[in-house]
Amino acid sequence: MVDGEMDEHSQRWPTGGRRLDVAAAAAREERHAALRALHVLEFALAAPAPRRQRTWLHRILTAVDALGIALELQIHDSDQTLGVLEEVALCHPDRAAQIERLRDEQRNLRIATAALREQIEPDPEVPIDPADVRARLAALATRYRQHCAREADLIYETTGIHVGGRRSATNDVPA
Repeated sequence: MVDGEMDEHSQRWPTGGRRLDVAAAAAREERHAALRALHVLEFALAAPAPRRQRTWLHRILTAVDALGIALELQIHDSDQTLGVLEEVALCHPDRAAQIERLRDEQRNLRIATAALREQIEPDPEVPIDPADVRARLAALATRYRQHCAREADLIYETTGIHVGGRRSATNDVPA
């Protein structure tokens, strides 16, 4: 078996498949960056807002911007690299529809983040409702976590590689 080829008997990638290992490591880093941005956003959302609403909202907007950038980096539409989902699609054409749904979810999350950013942009004429802002962004966070779980499940089912945790149990690629 050549490095990077799938084991025909197990329908899983060998532990040392170089292309897949590189793609999985990149996916893991992208995921961790987005989760760090999400944690910063959640920390900012939890801060007290009364009598500091403009400062509070500025912190929220900065965190939303960071999350938007992190989500954008997870979408490989515009670059020439193959992400882990593309690697899975090459060897599991039967999963193409599932992979496309995950890609659509990623794009929709990025669009939703940008739309929320615009909706909560401060306007001196409009009062800020921290409860509304918190509710909207909490719903986005829930959607993102659900997406991450579905993506991690698919990757693990097809490759045996764990991309969601600190260290993989099936290979030695550090998280």
